[in-house]
Amino acid sequence: MKKYYWFLLLFIGWIIGSSLWYLYGVKGVINADPHYFDPHTRLLAIVEIFTMLLVACLLGYAIAWWLRQDTIENQEEQDATLIERITLQQADNEELNNKILLWSEKHRHDLTECQQKQHEINTEKENLQQRFHELEILLAQTRQEFLLAQTQHQQSENDSGTLRYKIRQLEYQNKELAEANEKLQTEIAGLHSLKRERSFSEHPFVRPAEPDEKDDLTQIKGIGPFIEKRLNMIGIYTLQQLSELTPEMIDRVGAAIEFFPHRILKDDWAGQAARLSK
Repeated sequence: MKKYYWFLLLFIGWIIGSSLWYLYGVKGVINADPHYFDPHTRLLAIVEIFTMLLVACLLGYAIAWWLRQDTIENQEEQDATLIERITLQQADNEELNNKILLWSEKHRHDLTECQQKQHEINTEKENLQQRFHELEILLAQTRQEFLLAQTQHQQSENDSGTLRYKIRQLEYQNKELAEANEKLQTEIAGLHSLKRERSFSEHPFVRPAEPDEKDDLTQIKGIGPFIEKRLNMIGIYTLQQLSELTPEMIDRVGAAIEFFPHRILKDDWAGQAARLSK
């Protein structure tokens, strides 16, 4: 751009210099002597100068136009292309504006739906939070009930263990009692069998008792229910029968009931029976 300014200044200087040369050298219009001053000649010189300047400008413009014709045509083509692009851009802008309007409308519609959904979600969230709080309370209650049930279950397990132990003890005792009962039944059966095999005639050491005679022999010290049954098996039912025992009979009775004879003498069954029978 500075080159153009220099050319322009050179052109203006050249015009001024050519004009002065033309006025002074060719026409001689500039003269200090007033006698030689001719206004018509000076005016004609000035007109000629302006005419030459105008012709020079036109020639320069024509030369410049001819030299820059391709550039101008290219510029015009570029301007036309630019105008076409601007037109297309305006159409695109208009279409884009329409799309923006549609998008804005759709955005407002979507925004409204989103706000509505957000409100529904917030409501559902509040409901879920309330439900979660209720579930937490229920879970705490369930845990307390579970701990209580666990404690009760542990207590029940302990009680069950105790009961199982007692049941085992009772079963063992029952088994022992059953064995003892079975042994006792066997002994009783044997004694009954022995009683049937033997009669009172085999025991001449006691007299037979009457069917309605029967005393409580356990009143005598040293006779229990078991010894009483043994005495009944050999036919001794009354205190009178015991009071009639002699030392020889005592040995036979002790052998018959499988009891120590000296205990019969020591406890004095005969004397006790005699006193009780009176």
